[in-house]
Amino acid sequence: MRERSDDRPRRSVQQPYGFLSYGRVPHVPGSDGPTDERLIRFYNKLTVDLMALTDLDGKIRAVYLDRRTELGAGWRDELKDHLARCQVLVPVLSPRLFGSKWCAVEWQCFERRQQLQRDRGRFTRNAIVPVLWNPLRREEIPPPYADVQYTHQDFADDYETEGLLGLLTYGDEQVVNRVVYQLARKIVEVAVSARLEPCDPGLFDDLFDSLNGLAEEEH
Repeated sequence: MRERSDDRPRRSVQQPYGFLSYGRVPHVPGSDGPTDERLIRFYNKLTVDLMALTDLDGKIRAVYLDRRTELGAGWRDELKDHLARCQVLVPVLSPRLFGSKWCAVEWQCFERRQQLQRDRGRFTRNAIVPVLWNPLRREEIPPPYADVQYTHQDFADDYETEGLLGLLTYGDEQVVNRVVYQLARKIVEVAVSARLEPCDPGLFDDLFDSLNGLAEEEH
């Protein structure tokens, strides 16, 4: 029997594979359908591709996407638990993300976890794969998001000029599929090479405590 290579995707105790961090679009009175309809479409495509590229169990959520409408202790614990175990943080770059205090804390939690691995001498690479959602110029992307590579030569040119939101709105379906597939491949590549270790969710308690009283709509 052929021995399994150590650098191949493998089922891991760290679930889900990715954590989608995004700024919510507020509901507009009188509008039809969910405000994040195109984000959900992207999420569904990404999930299918990640399941095809890995050997994750079908009962395991490949990507975590928070869609809750109510706050509570259990909800926060769930967020902390996924941030402590996911293998890759996937921030969806947009003005909504940049202005969200919730998203900032999600980034801080993940970076604290990565720093823990640096301190242990086991850090290999940054386990963050941004998604260019809006067509943004580099100077429009604030730190720390600007410090992580968000464009790749394998992606379609329209991805950088229009953003994934533009492609999902009026782009060619084949182009959309290609971009999402390449994002899934990048997430798998980063997860396999980074091998970020899980941590105690309690590591994030003080960061979440700083959000007490913050309206859910800002998440």
